[in-house]
Amino acid sequence: MAEYPLNSAQQQAVDYIDGPLLIVAGAGTGKTTVITKKIAHIVDTKLAEPEHILALTFTDKAAEEMQDRVDEFVDIGYTEMKISTFHTFCQELLQEFALDIGIPNNFKLMIETDTWMLVRQHIYDFNLDYYRPLGNPNAHIHALLSHFSKCKDELITPQEYLAHAEQLTRDNSGDMNIDEKTRITEIANAYHTYTQLLLDNSALDFGDLIYYTVKLLEQRPQIQKQLQQRFKYILVDEFQDVNWAQYVLVQMLANEKYNQLTVVGDDDQSIYAFRGASVSNILRFKEDFPTAKNIVLNTNYRSNQQILDIAYTSIQHNNPDRLEVKLQIDKKLVAGSTQETKTTQSAVTHIHGYTIDDEVGAVLQEIQSLKKEHPETVWDDFCILVRANGHADPFINGLETAQIPYEFLASAGLYRQPIVLDAFNFLKLLDNYHEHTSIYRLLRLPFLNFKESDMQKLVGLAKKKSISYYEALKRASGFFLSPEGIATCNKLVTLIHTGMKQVRYEKPSIILYNFFEDSGYLNYLTKQEDVGDKHTIRQIYQLKQFFDLLRRYEDVTPDANVVHFVEQFEYMKESGNEGKLYQPTDTPDSVNIMTIHASKGLEFKYVFMINMVEDRFPTRRRGGNIEIPTELIREQLPEGDEHVEEERRLFYVAATRAKEKLYFISSEDYGGSRKKKISRFLAELDYGSKGKEAITSQSELTKINNQTTKKELVNSDDSSVVTYNTPKAFSFSQIQSYQKCPYQYKLSHILNIPKKGAASFSFGSTMHNTLQKFYEQIQEMNSAKQPTLFDIPNGSPINKVEQGELKVPTLNELFEIYKIQWIDDWYKNKTQRESYQKKGKEILKTFYTSQEESGWTIPVTLEGWFKIVVGDHLVHGRIDRIDKQTDGSLEIIDYKTGKTKEKLVGEDKEQLLIYQIAAESLPQYRNLGPVGKLTFYYLNDNVQTSFTGKSAEIEKLKTKLTKTIENIKQGDFTPTPDKFTCQYCDYRDICEYRAT
Repeated sequence: MAEYPLNSAQQQAVDYIDGPLLIVAGAGTGKTTVITKKIAHIVDTKLAEPEHILALTFTDKAAEEMQDRVDEFVDIGYTEMKISTFHTFCQELLQEFALDIGIPNNFKLMIETDTWMLVRQHIYDFNLDYYRPLGNPNAHIHALLSHFSKCKDELITPQEYLAHAEQLTRDNSGDMNIDEKTRITEIANAYHTYTQLLLDNSALDFGDLIYYTVKLLEQRPQIQKQLQQRFKYILVDEFQDVNWAQYVLVQMLANEKYNQLTVVGDDDQSIYAFRGASVSNILRFKEDFPTAKNIVLNTNYRSNQQILDIAYTSIQHNNPDRLEVKLQIDKKLVAGSTQETKTTQSAVTHIHGYTIDDEVGAVLQEIQSLKKEHPETVWDDFCILVRANGHADPFINGLETAQIPYEFLASAGLYRQPIVLDAFNFLKLLDNYHEHTSIYRLLRLPFLNFKESDMQKLVGLAKKKSISYYEALKRASGFFLSPEGIATCNKLVTLIHTGMKQVRYEKPSIILYNFFEDSGYLNYLTKQEDVGDKHTIRQIYQLKQFFDLLRRYEDVTPDANVVHFVEQFEYMKESGNEGKLYQPTDTPDSVNIMTIHASKGLEFKYVFMINMVEDRFPTRRRGGNIEIPTELIREQLPEGDEHVEEERRLFYVAATRAKEKLYFISSEDYGGSRKKKISRFLAELDYGSKGKEAITSQSELTKINNQTTKKELVNSDDSSVVTYNTPKAFSFSQIQSYQKCPYQYKLSHILNIPKKGAASFSFGSTMHNTLQKFYEQIQEMNSAKQPTLFDIPNGSPINKVEQGELKVPTLNELFEIYKIQWIDDWYKNKTQRESYQKKGKEILKTFYTSQEESGWTIPVTLEGWFKIVVGDHLVHGRIDRIDKQTDGSLEIIDYKTGKTKEKLVGEDKEQLLIYQIAAESLPQYRNLGPVGKLTFYYLNDNVQTSFTGKSAEIEKLKTKLTKTIENIKQGDFTPTPDKFTCQYCDYRDICEYRAT
């Protein structure tokens, strides 16, 4: 949303610091601006340091947007500011404090698929009868898991559930039959079994993160008080969607003595609240914080007033279950002066067709007409909103036929993408090389150009001779294939054999990377992307997501291997997991197709709400849920029909995405035996009634404009131009990568093309992590645990310990840390791996001995994070270690496992100079003492090379950083090959620009 000067209500919300605050922020009223400017106001006026601010929201996307906006308003940067989702915040707290309530702090976090597979594996431990049909024992796993999650959201313990079941069993009043009592007892026991199963496996699910954090605060009041003192200002976004556990968490973190609490919400946009309980927690907030001030934001800076009026008329049908009624406030949105109607035509249009084809034709015709009438309009101005992913297919097909670029932002579907299927089928082939379909898919890889005539011969003769496709590949030379076809078959056989050998000792991600590189697939992708192929850009994003999945599997699976992964992946698909499909929302200019849930927080000039008929929108009420007994529910439920009210809120959210024009699209025939009725949400607005009849789409609307018109439309848009998403903040490694070669930076940090690792990188990370864990133990052993910088009083060393009293882990304990932290990837062979392992132990022994002789130190900080402003840009990083010297100054230390450099010049010094800039400019570091020394600690030779940056060097570096970042943001990724750079580039084998 464009920035406007704050109106009086917004300014009041930003400035108010006299106690708890409830901001009721309607759609498009600038709530994100208010929250972020309030945070900046707190920092700028010195009400609190950034480290004392906690901002909580629901999605990573919302947290990232809030973070980006705060960065725009904060002038110098900061070390720590907690802007995160509820789940991330609680995960970090439990990693810090879990042991205090008897659960492991090194827990594995299990996503829904992980928990499904865990329950499936132990299904017979649950003693299910009602919920385990003989024909399909796994039928109800999802329903059970959803039920357990809701229980945790309501803070219902297994013991409470069991006690409730026992009470029902003892109750002889006859209100409930025996079968129902038995069913509830079965669920209660299953909930108890599930909770224990997670703990037995040192695992937590997402519901546990908040559930156990609340238990932590309840059972350990000293930790609750510590956190209340840590977070002086707490801001909660989307407060209407908090569940009971999240509400209690916020309530326990906030204390009128220590904290200022601001909550921001709009019950009319609540689309996630449990059983429609969107108002109850806001009302409870007013009860628990009776002095809270109300501020209502109702000036909308997004939409035309006609659109706002339609949305308001609709949502009033949810009364009395709305804040407007409960709190007697005015929530009617008024368009800001900049959003006055630009045309005498209606901003809201209903188009009704006879078939789904009419709907598609009507949408395409409107998009094309608007594009022609308004030359300044771009494809990104259009959005087609669907209630369910499956409803998008006809519109996708229509856009493709019309040659209109589009982006489908689906919440699932990664595992159906062609490039992911290619990747998985290669791994599947290594598990079973007789898989016909996998061989066939690899032969169809686009860059192999395997001829159709060769394919027919190979497939036909394999069938005739009753041999597998794999055997046919090996015998291709005798199947009368073309020379090119035989070469392709031989190449695939070699790739398969190489992969089979690697399966015995390499992880799946390494094997898959080798396949993509050796087959020429990565080279093909980079070449296609280089000529501006937008489809290839999407494929690269998808491939990166699949590699992320593989690495996550490897991180949580001991002895991860291809065979096990293939089995797990099949189970994932069996569980219903189709893979979250992430597509950047600011990808090259294209029409947006997305679900209404995904559209929240976004805005578009023209919005098409399709399938506006009963059973599609609103949807049918879903069955199959396992309801929580009413006696156990803490939240106050609405009076009306909770399903219809939530669907109506979705309607409200969808309508308020539109800025200039809103279209309701419906038809009678969607392929069923009965005609569909118009959606009740349109009927409530009198659409379809006499005097407000729809524009009826005729059969000609199903025809796409003629080829000449299509050509003009497509050519009027420079579809060959590709724009790239550049980071909002930059690390030193990113900047250094660009300085070496802008094209290398593009491949690595813009496109995120997977890259081959190196033994030296694995070894360097191992040594770095080992020393970090070692010094963390020193801090803990000497009562110098340092959770955050602002906990250090008056900038003094952490709990200063006299030299003779300092406790240090033994050398053998250091070796044990080294063993745990060892990274086993990317070594060429067993000999190289063992050589590095031996070398690492020798380095650590020398390091340990030298520190014993010179005297151990307790670091002031380890892995100290920072974000600083350089010019108009943000630079972030982590400092390995900071020590306090005897004169009170700071020594900033960075570990190196590369070749020792006794004299540092130019680029060699830049990384430490950035750390010096951070330490001298940010108060949280500056308060610890002045920077006295910058040190590279070369572990291989146990040599320390130190210097202190001069002001002229620092200013020169700032100028260089500013120029580099500006070039990145301008999208200048021109290759700058030279023999030395290319020799050590991760992409040298797939780059056509490399110097030889």
